[in-house]
Order: sequence, then C-alpha cells, then structure tokens
Amino acid sequence: MQWQDLAAVIRIQAEAYVDEILETDEVIHTRFAQTPDSSWVVEREGEVYGYLVGYHSALGDVTPWGFEFTHKPQANTLYLHDLAISQSAKGFGLGHLVVNHALAEARQRQLEHAALVSVQNSKVFWEKLGFVCCDELTQAQQQNLATYSGPAFYMARPIIA
Repeated sequence: MQWQDLAAVIRIQAEAYVDEILETDEVIHTRFAQTPDSSWVVEREGEVYGYLVGYHSALGDVTPWGFEFTHKPQANTLYLHDLAISQSAKGFGLGHLVVNHALAEARQRQLEHAALVSVQNSKVFWEKLGFVCCDELTQAQQQNLATYSGPAFYMARPIIA
C-alpha cells in the first residue's frame, strides 16, 4: 500500500462495510502511517481492488473498533485488522490471495500466529483460511471485542514455517 492508494481504500471500505463499522478517514491515514509494512493492496493496471491492513501484536489482544494501532514490541502475531474487496472484484479470490500473501510475509518475519476479528458474517471465509474462534479471552479483551457492531468473533491460526 502507498499513500496514493488511501483514497481507493476509503472508497472500498465504504462499499464493503455497514455504516456502523466504517472507520474515519483520519483513523485510516493514521494506521497506514504507523504500519505501512503490514498494509497491502490488490491492484491491476494501477487500479486498487482490495486491501488488507494489519499490525504486529500479541495473541489474544483484540483491537477495539475505531482505535489507532501500531506494531507492538515483542509481537508474536500478525493481527489482520481490516480486509475489504471492491464489489467489482468479488468472486475472483482476491481476499484469499492477499491474506495468503500477508501470512507468507508474517512467516518470514517469524511471527507465530495470525489473528483477527470476524464481522459481517465473514466467519466462514476465515475458517476456510484455517482460522478458528478463540473463546478464551480475558474480560478486558472481551470488552474490546464487544465494541464491534453485530456478531463479532476473535479468530486465530498458527503460521506454519
């Protein structure tokens, strides 16, 4: 992802998410400034069709909705915070493509796990990529999970070398 991609990222986010979980342009810009090395786009001929934003975290830590984040010291997990694909590119496997790319990079960075919060009925999508629900969260992390609109599930998977 590059700075010039952020307008497309904001547009795709608006296509992909319900209003209750749209994040502000300011939050998106700040996150990219903090974690450009774990922010990816899927593009063809210069047009962005999807994106994935993550950061280095610890297994079991849930980012509350709308909060800023940055890479954490002593991280062991790639936290996949936001994946969205343009409506015009749905059904071409771009979500799987960008997630698998991110997992390969996480493996190279020697991270042990990947984790995320599944929203908007995306649980089956993530299960196909090897993620499983993690129900054993601390009370504080359960409260963070509760900041997401609708059913939300904290999911994780190992990153196998």
